[in-house]
Formats: sequence, structure tokens, C-alpha cells
Amino acid sequence: MKKIIALAAFCIVLAATCISASAAAKVCTLMYHSVTSDVDRLSDYTVTPEQFENDIRFFMACGYIPMTATELATENLSLIDNRKILLVTLDDGYDNFYTEVFPILQRNNCKATMFLIGSYIDRYGYLNRDQVYEMAHSGLVEIGNHTDAIHHTPVGLLYDIYNDNETILEVVEDIRRNGIVLKTITGYDIYSLSWPYGYYTSYLDRLIKSQLGYKISFGTSWGVNFFNGNTSTPLKRMNRESSATTKEVFDRANRLLS
Repeated sequence: MKKIIALAAFCIVLAATCISASAAAKVCTLMYHSVTSDVDRLSDYTVTPEQFENDIRFFMACGYIPMTATELATENLSLIDNRKILLVTLDDGYDNFYTEVFPILQRNNCKATMFLIGSYIDRYGYLNRDQVYEMAHSGLVEIGNHTDAIHHTPVGLLYDIYNDNETILEVVEDIRRNGIVLKTITGYDIYSLSWPYGYYTSYLDRLIKSQLGYKISFGTSWGVNFFNGNTSTPLKRMNRESSATTKEVFDRANRLLS
């Protein structure tokens, strides 16, 4: 009898292990930049508040669970195995994140992650410190790192500085300093990172995570993610351009995740 009980217990443990090893969440990460009602400014990186709200409502109505980046990185996979997850990400830190996006998130109880450039905070057209603090403490918005001086580097030079033994240390320091700025404003440690223009190297990404403690990162490679807990490489995102309808945006992701 003892042998039977022991065998049954072993099978239960083995089954739990197998479930954990094979668990995968179906993650769609939408990437936004500016959200404005000024139709003259609509572009591949600027959408209207109506488009933004329609997007998150449609995804949530179709069973997608909104999470922040770090919530996904630290979640127990058994709780989201085979579930569809929506990550709403916004880059740069425009002031319309507060005036347009934040009320929509509150209205729909939807979580989002905003990747900020520290030196842009308090500039004209960008978020101020009070706005960042309020959103960070709302329970709906995670503040992530979008680098600082590195974001001003000409795109054509990024790989050069990423692959030089001396300048790569400057990149790490830039991200460290920006994280300190964001923590000083929010009071929270910063655990997520969005690479500027989607440029990174695998070595640099691993370095940031091992040395600075970042749990998850994002590039701009187009696609969805079958997430099994592995955050060793940046997650893919789907840029949301103004010319697409909400249904088109949804269908792109849902086809790949179905």
C-alpha cells in the first residue's frame, strides 16, 4: 500500500513538473507611441484615442488578459498556461499618455507599461514628474526604461557602440542612470526595458539583465510570443499604425496565436 501511495505521489509531482515545463502563455504585445485627436498628426506611430480604446476593448472582450511587462515576467505560468495575454506598451513618454491614454486605461481597468526616457520628463510635450508618479501608483501602469542618451544616438551608430568593448559599458551606465531617475520619481525599482528603435545585441541584452537586474525586455521585431517564462531574449511587439482598423490589428495577432 505504501508503495502505491508513493508511486501515486511521484506521478503527481511528475505531472506537475511536465505541466510547468510545457506551460506557455499566448502573448500579444501592442506597441504605441503618440495618441492624439489631431488627425493631421496620424501616422505609423500615432493613433487616435478612439483607436486606442477600441483596441483594448476588443482584445479584452475576446478573452485577452491585460498585464504589465513585469507581471508577465514573474507570473506563475501554471496560472496563464494557454491563456491569451495582452501587453499594452507605450514608448517615449508623450504628455498625451496622461491626458488621453491614462483615462482610457482607468475606464477599462486595463494595465499598460510605459517606457520612458528620463531626460524627456518635464520637457514640453512630454510627461511631468507628477504625472509619472500618479500613473505609477495607480495600479494600472508600470514604468519601464527606454534608455536616455542612447536614444539620441543616430540609429546607424547603435550597433557600433553596442559592439565596442568601451562604449558598451557606457550603454550599461546610461541604462543604469535612467533607471535611477525613474525610480527616484516613482519610488519603484525598474525591471523592464524597451530597446530604442528595437536595436540591441544578445550579449548586451543579457548583460543588462545580469548586471542591472532587469527581468524582461522588448525589441521591435514584429510578431507574437509563445511565452514559457524565458526572458533571455527581447519579446516581439506589434506596432499599431493609424491606417489599420482594430479588427485588422486583432486578426493579425489572433491568427498567429490560435
